[in-house]
Amino acid sequence: MAILEVLEFFDPSGEIIVIKRPEIGSGEFKLGSQLVVQESQLAVFYKDGRALDMFEAGRHTLSTMNLPFLGKIIGAPFGKSPFRCYVYFVSTKTFTGLGWGTGTPVNFRDSELRMIQLRAHGAFSIRIIQPRTFLQTIMGTMGKESTYQIEEYIRAFIISKLNVNLAKHLDTIFDLPLHYDTIALKTKQDVRDDLLQYGIELVDLIVEAITPPPEVQERIDQASGIAAQDTDKYKDIGTIDAMKDAAKNPSGSAGEGIGAGLGLGMGMSMAQNFMAGMSKDNAQQPTPPPNQEEKVDVTAELIKAKEWFDNGLITEEEYKQKRKELLKL
Repeated sequence: MAILEVLEFFDPSGEIIVIKRPEIGSGEFKLGSQLVVQESQLAVFYKDGRALDMFEAGRHTLSTMNLPFLGKIIGAPFGKSPFRCYVYFVSTKTFTGLGWGTGTPVNFRDSELRMIQLRAHGAFSIRIIQPRTFLQTIMGTMGKESTYQIEEYIRAFIISKLNVNLAKHLDTIFDLPLHYDTIALKTKQDVRDDLLQYGIELVDLIVEAITPPPEVQERIDQASGIAAQDTDKYKDIGTIDAMKDAAKNPSGSAGEGIGAGLGLGMGMSMAQNFMAGMSKDNAQQPTPPPNQEEKVDVTAELIKAKEWFDNGLITEEEYKQKRKELLKL
């Protein structure tokens, strides 16, 4: 095997976090060989699984001055004897635009919908700040040497922390908009704290979306849209839902469900018609001269309004307003 006199690595893709040279086994060097380290790189020499020294950007001549451990190993005059080592080139730049996501849905115990499955995805950025620690943990104990494997490990880490924070800060996905920022921030903090022990800095973490299955999302959209509907549409939705329940359960309880749905829609419709009728009467009928007949009409209207209020068909504010108008006549 030829002796490696110049050792360097160029990354035209800009996507490689760490690479080993030579890729398999070790290479043959000699004192006086040249090591060229590019900007945003660090090179760490290894021999027999032991880190000898770390080199920053620039051209370095290998000698017993920067690799003192070799002087004891070689023990030869003039430093001409070859030795076998390997080098890790570690990129220290910030890697942005790395994606993460749940390959398969994760289970979430919802307080209202019971057990459902959620999907989530986003992006993250990392930077190696302690190359020796990184190589001794991620690369050493886990045997991961490719950029893809390192990214996959961090993705799994993010998903694990996200699951924990979903359980801590969310009871039901109906409250997700209220707690979204909290969940994203806590997940980012947890991942950042834990990655530091591996010599990795989490520069940024973005949670772009947390979504339920399509059928659950459809139901949420329907429920949130009810508030924007008019009374007739609200009545129709309640009636349709009750009829769906009746179709699934032909027992007596289904009839009660239909009655509840119809009753809710009819009650709101009757209240709306009553208020519209009173407004129409007030607008169309001229004010009669004050006499006994007018007093009887006012009393009847007051009794009528009170009955509607007692039955819950109009609000207290509407009743007071109508009473105020009648007593001014």
